Amino acid sequence: MKSRNLFICLAVLTFCAAAAFLLLSRLRVQLLPAMASDLPFSLVSSSDTSAGGQSEISVMSLQDHLVFKFELDAAFSYPYAAVGLVFKDNTRGNILQDLTRFSKIAFNVQCSSATTLNLVLYTLDAESNNATRFENLRPSLVSFPCGTHSEPVEIDLQSLVTQDWWLSEQGLPPTDTFYDLHRVYSISLVNSRQTPRSKPVRVEVDQLTLAGWDLHLLLMAVGCVFSGCALLLYTFLYTFIRSRLSSIETQPVFETRTAQVEPDEVEPAVVVKHLQVTTKKDREKFAVLQYLATEYTRADLSLNQAISQLGINRTKLNSILREETGLTFSSYLNKLRLEEAARLLLEMDGASIAEVAHSVGYNNASYFNRIFKTEYGCSPTTYRKRVNDNQTAHPLTD
Repeated sequence: MKSRNLFICLAVLTFCAAAAFLLLSRLRVQLLPAMASDLPFSLVSSSDTSAGGQSEISVMSLQDHLVFKFELDAAFSYPYAAVGLVFKDNTRGNILQDLTRFSKIAFNVQCSSATTLNLVLYTLDAESNNATRFENLRPSLVSFPCGTHSEPVEIDLQSLVTQDWWLSEQGLPPTDTFYDLHRVYSISLVNSRQTPRSKPVRVEVDQLTLAGWDLHLLLMAVGCVFSGCALLLYTFLYTFIRSRLSSIETQPVFETRTAQVEPDEVEPAVVVKHLQVTTKKDREKFAVLQYLATEYTRADLSLNQAISQLGINRTKLNSILREETGLTFSSYLNKLRLEEAARLLLEMDGASIAEVAHSVGYNNASYFNRIFKTEYGCSPTTYRKRVNDNQTAHPLTD
């Protein structure tokens, strides 16, 4: 029992540890406000002016949330306006950030007029030059709607698509769409082809967050779960096997001697033998005989009480007693009581006949004297005297 409780406690502690590791493994890094971000960045705005366009963009706020405004050049073939969060290091300047710990980026966004925007991830391929020149950066994007009311957006960082024009310029096949989250230069918000031209668009972004999992802590949580399950399984199997072994171990079963006992031959009322208790019938026999062997001293013990306590019917109980002892319930009960009384008469010299009778379940001393004489051929007083005299005349020697 102690071992089982110990294993259960260990399993509970292991599951608690798994829950703790699971909570700790959940990663959330807020990028806004910029001053409190765990991933430092600088905000860079850009447009098509370097390519001859006249699109305009301006950042209006970068406090608790990002607010910027842009207007696309209606005459330019491919108008472009963007704001980018360029990762940096306080000592080294712009750097490539490892975002492999994160699985998604989430934020709330609102536009002054409904449109579609793009989220672009600029990464550097492992084969590319280490210099983070813009033309070397791989643009991979996904589009999302921006309505006139603030709405949540959640983007899977593995679901972006590299632009065909960039693959063509780099001489890469259209199937080369892999981008490396180990080497992320910036995250940008850019207009799309559906964005209206010659019309100012105001964009507000807040609660910009990167979310993911710490794989080391997640693996520890999974390991704790498996360990807890193993402990519970071991506890179940241990308990089950122990119970099965207990059910097939030899059990003490009681039988009575039906032969006449001479006054000078005092035998215990119950003799123990061993029986393989493996079937329901054996278990019922054992239950009946054990019950009577432990409860026979109760003066109020009756057949109805035995039936109620054992949960078997009258016919089966009598059948078991006849098969095992050759006696009825009342006869077997008297047999147990009288043989115990005979033993007590010899061992308790100072006890009166009434006290012995009461100790084996007889409240009426006269009735006890009568049935004792029927069983042993003499009164309890005579029986005690005869056996004591016989032992005095024939003392035991070593």
